[in-house]
Amino acid sequence: MFRQILHGRGVVRKAQLDPWLQTDLDRAPDPFLLKDMAVACDLIAEAIAGGHRIAVYGDYDADGVTACVTLARGLRSVGADVITYIPNRFTEGYGLNLEALNDLHSRGARLVITCDCGTNSVDAAAGRPRGMRLIVTDHHEMGAQRPEVDALINPKQRECAYPFDGLAACGVAYKLLVALERRAFPGALDPGASLDAVALGTVADVVPLHAENRAIVRAGLRRLSENPTPGCAALLAVANISAPVTAEHLAFQLGPRINAAGRMEDAMLALELLMAGSREEADPLAQRLQDQNAQRQVATTEIVREARTQVLDLDNAAAVIVMGANHWPLGVLGLAASRLVEEFYRPTFVFNTEADEWRGSARSIEGFHLVDCLQDSAPLLHRFGGHAMAAGLTVLASRFGELKQSLEHYAAARLNGNAFSRPITVEASAAFADLKPSLHQEIQMLAPFGVGNREPMLLSREVEVVRAETFGGDRRHLRLQLRDRTATAEAIAFDKAGAAPHLPSGRRIDVVYALQCERWDGLDRIRLHLRDLRPAVQPALVLAV
Repeated sequence: MFRQILHGRGVVRKAQLDPWLQTDLDRAPDPFLLKDMAVACDLIAEAIAGGHRIAVYGDYDADGVTACVTLARGLRSVGADVITYIPNRFTEGYGLNLEALNDLHSRGARLVITCDCGTNSVDAAAGRPRGMRLIVTDHHEMGAQRPEVDALINPKQRECAYPFDGLAACGVAYKLLVALERRAFPGALDPGASLDAVALGTVADVVPLHAENRAIVRAGLRRLSENPTPGCAALLAVANISAPVTAEHLAFQLGPRINAAGRMEDAMLALELLMAGSREEADPLAQRLQDQNAQRQVATTEIVREARTQVLDLDNAAAVIVMGANHWPLGVLGLAASRLVEEFYRPTFVFNTEADEWRGSARSIEGFHLVDCLQDSAPLLHRFGGHAMAAGLTVLASRFGELKQSLEHYAAARLNGNAFSRPITVEASAAFADLKPSLHQEIQMLAPFGVGNREPMLLSREVEVVRAETFGGDRRHLRLQLRDRTATAEAIAFDKAGAAPHLPSGRRIDVVYALQCERWDGLDRIRLHLRDLRPAVQPALVLAV
């Protein structure tokens, strides 16, 4: 069966499997292939040698925070005088701003290194204080004009020779430390000291989990499982996660907690946690983050609850969701949009309508490029930016009606009813007797899973429901006992308790699932994580002759 999965991914010879097995960071591409890397290393080494203060300027999401942590910890380890800065989502917004650069200059910073921002900060870079050197490390798409900076390290530059442009910003920060260790501080700087944070930022930023990103995340997961830094250890503790730590833990539990700081208050809390030097320092910070994450969950749930009522009133054929309210918190608009996409599978635009300028977040579905969509409506927008699947935008209240109409028209022209069904790629058919721990181990050779490296989905046909029950504190989840002609299996589906009344004992269904393996009483036990189910497709009757 594993061979069937590999064949479906185009792996038919051992040589084609080797890149999946080679996840050693020592074999990663040369960091000096990144444009301006040598220039940046020389500027940093010169600043450290001269005793000049360096400011590391991050961003308020998990990628920006972990990139900031990575650089600050690495530079301090070789004696640099480093201060850190992360803009406030609510008062400053995304990216470099002149007020912050002036403040950093007044605090003695003569070199600023950005993380996860700066590629398109043309005005801020040009207007920075006289004598301030500026290095940009980033991974966002390049705009029409390159900023006036001393060095721009971004694998998406057209002139960049680096063979992989999918690094997250924390990955770029890690590569800068690798280059610094080789060029200026051999044996004195450990680039891997923050790999647990780099893995967290990489997964949380939803970059493709293939090529070098797989190696980064695998190395980071080992660090998280065996010897996490104090901040990450405290975060694992409040999230009640024990080893082995998985990419799913990062995506759905740790990443949201790091993001909660910037969404609810100030991302500096997350930065302080991940920079903590001891558990005594980290534990109370992790608890504060845990509390903020709970507030974030409540706020997101409330938006989704209100929005769901409005969505259900829409025409079933509506190609896009566009809505807002003046009391919907800015910090969780993107999360709410993601939840609505998950439930209704439509491109979704959610706005806070409190001021004259309405700020919104957008999330998309496969095949619908948000930036292309927003480009089409650019004359109606005050500002916008983002990627294919996620974007931010602002619009004057007086133009919102026109924008809504424009987005609906654009989406209707490019989507049809078939696009509203979430595609699921099934990679192998299986009988329950085939679902063994050894198969799970083989599948894990392809991990970590995420964008660009989907988790294999298996299909079992005509299985019988033995028992269906709900579980969880609020009985939101579904647990099934199933059997086919060869064996029995337990299956779970999160947030699917509503299906239980439709699954009486004896009903036959087809199920699509990912394979899980957990240890119970010293034994490995297989469980199915259901992704979809349907009534069994009955074979056509054949008349006897």
